Order: sequence, then C-alpha cells, then structure tokens
Amino acid sequence: MKSYLKLKIFLKKNILRHIRSLNLSESDFPPEIWLENTNHCNATCVMCPREKQTRKKGIMKFDLYKKLINEISKNKNKVKRVHMHNFGEPLLDKKLPKRIKLAKDAGIEHVYFVTNASLLNEKNCEELIDSGLDEFKISFYGIDKATYNSTMVDLDFETTLENVKIFFKVREKKKALKPKVIIQLIPQLIGDHNNNKWKKIFDSMINKKLGDKLLSVIIHNFGDGRKYNNIQDIEIHNVCTYPWRTMVVLQDGNISPCCHDFNGNVNMGNIRFSSIKEIWNSNKYKKMREDFKSLNYDSYSTCSNCDIPRALSVEE
Repeated sequence: MKSYLKLKIFLKKNILRHIRSLNLSESDFPPEIWLENTNHCNATCVMCPREKQTRKKGIMKFDLYKKLINEISKNKNKVKRVHMHNFGEPLLDKKLPKRIKLAKDAGIEHVYFVTNASLLNEKNCEELIDSGLDEFKISFYGIDKATYNSTMVDLDFETTLENVKIFFKVREKKKALKPKVIIQLIPQLIGDHNNNKWKKIFDSMINKKLGDKLLSVIIHNFGDGRKYNNIQDIEIHNVCTYPWRTMVVLQDGNISPCCHDFNGNVNMGNIRFSSIKEIWNSNKYKKMREDFKSLNYDSYSTCSNCDIPRALSVEE
C-alpha cells in the first residue's frame, strides 16, 4: 500500500511538472513588467508582511522610469501589460498620472495598477481617467467598519468606500469608457459567509458593460512572508511560471522575478546598469528557468518557502 501511494505521488508530481513545462513559452522580452513606483504604503494590512520589509523605501526616479518606458515602447508588441505598482500604495506617488500618460503616449497597450483606494479622491480620479489608464484593481477587504479596519489596518472603511463611489461618479460624469475596475476580496480574511454581503456593497456600483467586475482570490503567503497556507508537510510539485512571464523592477532599479518576493531577496540584476532585455536573457534568468523546470528551488530562499511551488495559491 505504501509503495502504491509513493508511486501515485511520484506520478502526480511529474505529470504536473511536465504539463506546466509544455505550456511555458520562451520570449526574448518579458510579457508582463511590474514597475514599482514606490514601496511606501499608508496601511499595515494583516495579509501583507510589511514589517518584514528591510529594503530601503523610496519612489522610483522619473529619469529611471523614462528609461524603462523607452525600452518597453520599443518592444511593445511583446508586452501584454505594464503594472504600475508592486509592494506599496501607488497613489502615494504624486507623479503616478504623469507616469501613466507617458506610458500610454509611448504606445503601451495595457497599463494597470492595484490600490487600496484610500487616496482615491476626486482630483486623483479625474487625473487617472485623463491619463489613459486602462484598468486598476481595488483591494477592499471588509463589509463594515469592524471587519475592514481590523484587516486593512490604518485605513478607514467609510472613507475608502466613499472614494470608490466617487470614482464611479466621476467616470460616469466624464462619460469615460476606461479605466475598468476590478474590486477584489480575499474571503478568508473576513469569513466566507460574508461573501454575499460584500458583493451587495459593490454590485450596484460597477458597470459590467465596461468590463468592471468583482473578484474573489485565494490568499497567499508572499513567499516566506506569511503562513496562511501551511507548506510544512507538502512536497514541491509545481513549476512556477514567473521567470517566463514576469519581471519586477523595484523602485531602486533592482530586479526581482516575482511580486511575492516582497523584500527583493532574489536579485536578478539592476536596471541602472543593464537593459530589460539584457537581464531577461541573462545567465541568471536562464539558470532560474532551468532550475524551476526541474523543481529545484534550493538556490532561491523566498521561492523554496513559497506556496506556489506546492500549488497552494494562484499566481497573479
């Protein structure tokens, strides 16, 4: 019986790995690029390991940002989406609308960011709409003051909810067709039984014809940052696809392969001294891809302690 179970686990592990490997497509330029305009945040949400972040906080220099957009625009046919955020609240950067407009004027097809919406006042709403922003996601984890304020610590339920309402009113007033909005919930944070109450808050606000939607996602550990998903006794059997599809440029120019690497522990280079293309095609990235195909995460501390290689959370 034990031999049968071992064989079953072995086959599952290797079949999953094989299927994932077959779906990996090589590109000489990252299909998705995350530009961390800032890693400052005005919240200390419980799911986010901000207290473990030791790297220097700052806002990406505009000259560095222009360099990145210039290279991305020359390869725009290979880029599906540019994320204007990573491990921080993007609206703390007062130049965010200017950055987005620069990217859109350069012909980048899809520009996107994630926000807690606590700073989404009327002025910001108008500037973001005028910038040409394609889409943004609002993380809103609560159904009332008690659940929201205890989860999204340092933010206020009523203030943020009013901001969300203001955005939809401004977009409608301007008769704008974008940006479309995703409002996201992690049910585990407030209890699955509250899903319907949460949906009722936003159902009448969103415009599905424009592409707005409500989204529920599974919680993840931020690599080695949290322990929501217990990985202790679960064997690695999944090929993480981030090294084939995503590059994260941190605010200081350092490169991380993944948004879950909140502290930038897995350093793939620095954009100040190389181009996106050079780093993406570097020996470091090639080795990581080969290692991940073989389910060898040993050289990457954050990755080896992550829930994605164990297929316990969804890659974003």
